[in-house]
Amino acid sequence: MGGKNKLLAAVFIIGCIIIIGVAATINILSKASTANDNVMYQGVQIGGIDVGGMTEEEAAETVNKHIEDIVNRPVKIIINGNTVETTFKELGFANDGDTHVAEAFKAGKPDSFIERIFGSVSKKDKEYNLSFTLDRDAVQEFVEEKCTVFNVSAKNSRLKYRKNGKFKATRDRTGLKLQVPETVDKIIDAVEGNLTDESVEVEAVVKTTEPKYTREVISRCKDMIGSYSTTFSTSTAARVNNVQTAAKYINGTILYPGKVFSTIKVIKDRTEENGYQSAPEYSSGKVVDGIGGGVCQVSTTLYNAVLNAELEVVERSPHSMVVAYVAVSRDAAIAGTYKDFKFKNNTDVPIYIWADASGGTLSFKIYGEETRPSNRKIEFEPEILETIQPGADVITEDKNLPSSYRAVTQSAHVGYRAKLWKVIYIDGKEKERKELNTSTYNAAPQYVTVGNQGASQTAKPSGKPDASKGPEETDNPKATKKPHVTKKPQATKKPEATKKPEVTKKPVATKKPEATEKPEVTEAPADIGLPEESDNLEE
Repeated sequence: MGGKNKLLAAVFIIGCIIIIGVAATINILSKASTANDNVMYQGVQIGGIDVGGMTEEEAAETVNKHIEDIVNRPVKIIINGNTVETTFKELGFANDGDTHVAEAFKAGKPDSFIERIFGSVSKKDKEYNLSFTLDRDAVQEFVEEKCTVFNVSAKNSRLKYRKNGKFKATRDRTGLKLQVPETVDKIIDAVEGNLTDESVEVEAVVKTTEPKYTREVISRCKDMIGSYSTTFSTSTAARVNNVQTAAKYINGTILYPGKVFSTIKVIKDRTEENGYQSAPEYSSGKVVDGIGGGVCQVSTTLYNAVLNAELEVVERSPHSMVVAYVAVSRDAAIAGTYKDFKFKNNTDVPIYIWADASGGTLSFKIYGEETRPSNRKIEFEPEILETIQPGADVITEDKNLPSSYRAVTQSAHVGYRAKLWKVIYIDGKEKERKELNTSTYNAAPQYVTVGNQGASQTAKPSGKPDASKGPEETDNPKATKKPHVTKKPQATKKPEATKKPEVTKKPVATKKPEATEKPEVTEAPADIGLPEESDNLEE
């Protein structure tokens, strides 16, 4: 019995020890599990940051600091060698508010005591990614406001007239323009695709723009390709002023390839504010005073210079009656807004228009690039198709004047229908003949005022007008302000046939054609800018 009791006692003691050991183990494990309940399990990561062993508060602080570091990371935008710095935050990059800290803290936490002791540790190994949002509008606003300031506009070369037909072309400049949409896309891709580097660098998308007119092109304007001169030495002071004023507005004009020159627009409105004065001009076949009388001589002289330069005539109208300073069909009238002289620069280089109105001579020279062969010459030949006589005098009786009074108030004008031919010669032989225009000029009778003081009846119009003295210039009519009085009026003679107008000397296009009459040289504006946006030029 003694041996059995000893065995039972030993078993009891061993059992107690085991129970005590299990209890101690359970207590230890329970305490360890309880301790783990207050921290993140090992292996848990949030946004690449290991938060294992951290309390929930510690993990939240660590993750928030990590988010702040990300949104404050610098971003460098490189723009043609210039650098603009910003941050993720300024570009609208921010955390969406979900840090996953609370979710990560619960990872691996068992719900039962047994699970706390025997639960799988695989639940503890979990990684959480941080989510960010990016405001595309904020990126675009930043690019437009801070990056486009480095844009460089393309700069055209400018033509400067020196003197004596010499020119200088200024330097051109290549333009640089940041491409906003493409640059925004590059920045977004760089920011969203890189959350590990300490900074991000992006090369902006920049497009180069070449100047429309390079120095090389502008430098080609160096040759005088056409010129012409007319005289206004017998004009009144007011008409002289108008011719000089219109010429001044045209002088120095640069006409670029493809652009159209409008005389009406370039010489401005014919008003006193623009420097014009009242001078005789034609209106409905009669002589009247009008502001700007005489400017048609400017458009006509320019027309002939343009013909010699062989530029493209876009619009041209004849006068209502012939003019004295050029042959028929070689005039170009302007009136109101319905008659204009326009021409187009149909060459590959800019042209420069030089004008001078001094010493009674109006001259135009057109400079450009001479490309015509030296053995090619041109002439312009007017051809009269029909001559129209002016008809009977128009006589007006004035009872307030003595019967001995007789005065011509407006000379008669012979009418014509005519053509202008352009004749091309190669090596002195005619090779081609082109019709440039057909012009019709009205005939106008002579207007006469006679005295009829005390007469009982009105004098009848004479059927025999005075012989025409020849064509009068349209915008320089000789209105008789102080009519000549004859004591004994003579019967008007049957009008003699008007002689065919003398054709002006045929201009010959040369490498550097000279003006019909060498004018006194005046300096043109030293620096004429690009007139691309000018209202004076048309496409």
